[in-house]
Amino acid sequence: MIRLNKYLAENTSLSRRDADKAVADGRVTVNGAVAEGPWVQVDETSVVTLDGGKVGVEDFFYWAFYKPVKVLTAYGDGQGKETLDIFPKLAEKKPAYSGRLDYDSEGLIIFSNDGDFIRKLQKSDEKIQKEYIVSVTRRLHQAQVDELKRGISYEGIDYLPCIVTEMDERRYRVILHEGKKRQIRNMFRHFNIQVKRLKRVRIGRVNLDGLKAGEIRVLSRKDLEGML
Repeated sequence: MIRLNKYLAENTSLSRRDADKAVADGRVTVNGAVAEGPWVQVDETSVVTLDGGKVGVEDFFYWAFYKPVKVLTAYGDGQGKETLDIFPKLAEKKPAYSGRLDYDSEGLIIFSNDGDFIRKLQKSDEKIQKEYIVSVTRRLHQAQVDELKRGISYEGIDYLPCIVTEMDERRYRVILHEGKKRQIRNMFRHFNIQVKRLKRVRIGRVNLDGLKAGEIRVLSRKDLEGML
C-alpha cells in the first residue's frame, strides 16, 4: 500500500505537489469514488483515474520478487521440491518471469503478464544488464578474469563477454547481458571453481531494494524506465 499522491507521481507526469492539487480539485477517483485526499492508501488492485483516464500500466502488472534458495523457478509438480506455487500471489496469477534462477540460487526475478516485456528482458541483444553476487571456492587468477571478460566457450556453449569485479578473495560481482541455463556456474566451472552462493541483485534498473526472501514489490513506470 502507498499514498495516493506517491502513486500518481510514479505513474503520471505529475509531481507530488501537482498530484496533491489534482486530488484537491476533484480530478482523481479511487475505485469509482472521488478521492478524499492525497493520503488515501492504494495498491496494485486499486482502480485510480485522473481526469477520467485510468492511471497505471493499463491491465499489465510488473512485480519484483526475491526468490529464496531451495525453490524451483517453475509452477506445478516439483517432484518433492517447493515451487513458485508456495507463494499465493504467484500461484493465483501464474505470471511469466524474466528468467529462471536455479534451485540453489536466490535473488531477483521480474514477473509480469506483459509477454512482450518479458521477452525483451530475455534477449541478449537488448543489452539489459543482470547483476549477480557470486561466492566461490577459490579465487580467480587475473588471466581467468580477463578470459571471462572476453567471453568463453564451455562444453560447446558460447558465453558472451561479461563484467567481472572482485569484491574480496572469493566473492565477485558479475554482470551479464544474457541468461543461459546455469550460466554463471558453468563459467566458473570452466576453471574448475565451484559456486557456493549465487544471488541476482539487479535486472536493468530494478534491484532487490530491501526485499526479503519470498517478498514481492509492485513496480511502477519509473522503476521500469528504459525497459518497457
